[in-house]
Amino acid sequence: MNRWKIGVALGLTLGVALTVGVILHVGAAELWAAVRRVGFDGFAVFTLYSLAGFLPLGWAWWVVAPGAGSRRWLLFPWGRLLRDSAADVLPFAQIGGLLVGLRAVQVRGVPERLAVASQLVDVTMEMAAQLFYTLFGLAMLLAVLRHATGAQELVWATAAAIGAGALGLAAFVALQGRGVDLVGALGSRWIKDTRERAAAIRAELAAIYARPARLAAGLAWHSAGWMLSGAGAWLALAFMGVHVAVWKVLALESLVAAVKSMAFLTPGALGFQEGAYALIAPLFGVSPEAAVAVSLLRRAKDLVIGVPAMLAWQAGELAERPKAAAGEAP
Repeated sequence: MNRWKIGVALGLTLGVALTVGVILHVGAAELWAAVRRVGFDGFAVFTLYSLAGFLPLGWAWWVVAPGAGSRRWLLFPWGRLLRDSAADVLPFAQIGGLLVGLRAVQVRGVPERLAVASQLVDVTMEMAAQLFYTLFGLAMLLAVLRHATGAQELVWATAAAIGAGALGLAAFVALQGRGVDLVGALGSRWIKDTRERAAAIRAELAAIYARPARLAAGLAWHSAGWMLSGAGAWLALAFMGVHVAVWKVLALESLVAAVKSMAFLTPGALGFQEGAYALIAPLFGVSPEAAVAVSLLRRAKDLVIGVPAMLAWQAGELAERPKAAAGEAP
């Protein structure tokens, strides 16, 4: 536990230092001017747009959860909202967000085996969709830099990141079942029925992977989610008065997302996101200060959405405790 706390503290310290360094590099005054141009109304629209983006992300999880029920079409977006909010607002990194998302759907009646198995598949489909999204960004980067000097290093670095992502995805798929079994075996030392629960999850996992139509639907929803998220950056830039072709902003966002995924151990990819925006944005005709302003707007939006979501989740947990206690009473 102490090592985990030390790791979180070091990650946050590094992230804050990187963020401050990027702000000083691009110029705090210029950055603040870019943010101010968005205004309260622009930020409100940007936040509402981002909030609506949880619908396709939640539906991507919902469609790979057979038997979840047609009436739960809003439950899984809520679970996805809490998953991202916990990762963005709390010092959990990604793993804590996944656990919060699981809890959110389980407390509303989704069986454990289905919740865990479907989330594993959902994460897999999201990784696959991001891989295609990054390939798009690489193709656009090649188109932009085909005549630039010194562009080969950046292209090769991006290609290497895509290759690493593909290997990681393949390993994640191949080891999912074994990972569930390992958790069941380890947990059986303290909890009696852990092996049986792990076996049920693995059976559910196999059943989901046997339905290619659902997998394709999940992949499609996640692809839509990535594109809509990228379009949100274009919207923020438009509010700043920066007019750039949509495809350039989508390409920029895909490459920034790839950097963020490699910094998954740092809460919110703090600092890495800002650095990626500052370095990559000029290649697509966006000034560093405007790009970093988008990054800060994203973080402000995460707080505006995430903090109330976490408070609502905690309120719901407190409301469920008396019900659970009544159910356990003889």
